[in-house]
Amino acid sequence: MKNLKIFSRLSLLLIIFFAFAGSAPAGGNDDDVYTQINRNMDVFGKMYKEIMLDYVDEIDGDKFMKAGIEGMLGTLDPYTNFLDESRKDEIDLITTGKYGGVGITIGMKDSVIIITDILEGYSAQKEGIRKGDKLLEIDGSSMLGKKVTDVRSYTRGEPGTTMKMKVLRGDKEYEFTLTRQEIQLKNVSYKGTLEDGIGYIKLDRFSRYAENEIIDALIELKAKGEVKGIILDLRGNPGGLLDAAIGILNKFCTKGDLLLTTKGRLLDSERKYFAADTPMLGKDIPLVVLIDENSASASEIVAGAVQDLDRGVIVGTKSFGKGLVQVFQPLSFGNQLKITNQKYFTPSGRWIQSKNYFKENKNGVFKPNPYFNQKEFKTLNGRTVFAEGGITPDVIVDVIKDNELLSALNIEDMYYKFAVKYVEENPEGSNFVMTDDIVNRFYDYISASDFQFISSAETELSHLKKKC
Repeated sequence: MKNLKIFSRLSLLLIIFFAFAGSAPAGGNDDDVYTQINRNMDVFGKMYKEIMLDYVDEIDGDKFMKAGIEGMLGTLDPYTNFLDESRKDEIDLITTGKYGGVGITIGMKDSVIIITDILEGYSAQKEGIRKGDKLLEIDGSSMLGKKVTDVRSYTRGEPGTTMKMKVLRGDKEYEFTLTRQEIQLKNVSYKGTLEDGIGYIKLDRFSRYAENEIIDALIELKAKGEVKGIILDLRGNPGGLLDAAIGILNKFCTKGDLLLTTKGRLLDSERKYFAADTPMLGKDIPLVVLIDENSASASEIVAGAVQDLDRGVIVGTKSFGKGLVQVFQPLSFGNQLKITNQKYFTPSGRWIQSKNYFKENKNGVFKPNPYFNQKEFKTLNGRTVFAEGGITPDVIVDVIKDNELLSALNIEDMYYKFAVKYVEENPEGSNFVMTDDIVNRFYDYISASDFQFISSAETELSHLKKKC
């Protein structure tokens, strides 16, 4: 264990050495930094060699290295990660919104991998895969007992390659031959006009093409008639590329507005981003941005700028609180390091990072960070806003919490099970409309199932009766 801890600390120095070799840090500590790197690289190399050759049990060198890397990265912020070559598709998805696959989304239900969604126009949909199908095998390998992340490595791959998928539908097994294609995920999942000329845009992610899709959405809304306001829905949007967020802000903010400031470790690393375009719908068009606890990163860059510039109103619940920027650094053998290299600050100067990894870190690898002591800031018009981790909306709309019965139905997946049964019985129904008849059929389904519900009040009453 002691050797593993030493190994874990030294592995990161090895990564940083390869990632930043050739770029000396500014300041007066160059000699100290490179002295440390050279000394610890020597210790690391000799220690790794001794363990691999002389340890009492045979060790998988690749897994040992990965364990050490992940252990050391665990002493840093939560977003600095090591990505081996098998996770290339994740990098492609983050940066481009593209990956090679068959057009399915999978999830875990009752310890079985389930097809939860199917993208139109791709192989899975064309060959007849359905939502609710239980995934049994891929290319002869059983998927039973595997994690969702492991199964994705089977379904994804180079476009043009094929795979055989066996699924269970009801009590029958079906086998399909699917061809992987380049899957392009949409950033804008919905756009439309509400009553009285209010445009609504749902943005799910910030990949390379997010700005173009926002432009297309605004052009489409304008073509339908006068746009009297825009609702930009960022709820559940985990973020993505910083440049995509800046590009989208350019479509709403006044030319010359400060949108964002980023700062790295070096004194000369500060960069300011300003609006460079004329807003597409005019600078005074009313704007509402919807956020929730799962709106993070680039979503918070957009919401923070809109709020600080008094450009619009932020509505919803407090956002996630991620104030860090990552870049991908290539390593050897197809591996990459996703490393946090900057903090970002909203136009008023707020750093909205929520998770205090400085305080949580027990290894003493960080020096004190003054940004976690920030308090109040002022918007362009003088309103007070706070840096307390995340973006606090101007108008807070609390999420309606499920009652005990609804929570129990969710936990037992009764809604999902009924939906699967309904689709099996109505495979042709693409234009689904909720009716009283369907609701009554759901009630009948629950009654006929083995679902049981006991409220907390009934449980407490039962305990009291036993005591009496």
